Amino acid sequence: MEEKELMTESDIHAFGIEIVYKQLAEAGWTLESADVFADRATQPQIVGSRDGELGFFVVRTELYPSRGRIEGEEVFRDLVNHANAHGASCYFASVSIANSEGKTEEEMAIPVKGVAYHVAFDGLVKMELPEQAAAK
Repeated sequence: MEEKELMTESDIHAFGIEIVYKQLAEAGWTLESADVFADRATQPQIVGSRDGELGFFVVRTELYPSRGRIEGEEVFRDLVNHANAHGASCYFASVSIANSEGKTEEEMAIPVKGVAYHVAFDGLVKMELPEQAAAK
């Protein structure tokens, strides 16, 4: 049996950013940058604007059956504060990818390079701190 090369954590992260980037472009966002090396604790992976709104997009990607998620309350707060300091709205994109060649739950979670993937991305969630949401 042939050994297949697996995606690294960085490959998986970059794949999720690519997925969200394409969705944002299709939704009419003018995309200024996409940075797979951005500090995940403090910086957005994608920056764009639409209709006068500056958007900072935080992308997290996981393998099936998991979904991408923020790494804790402090990281969430830091990301929102970073966006606010730049006059931007902060959005979260949770992505899950599944190996489409997998026949079992376990095989669907194996990140093989070069195969097709099923993607679960349900859109963006606006990230706000409780005091910001209450002020609206």
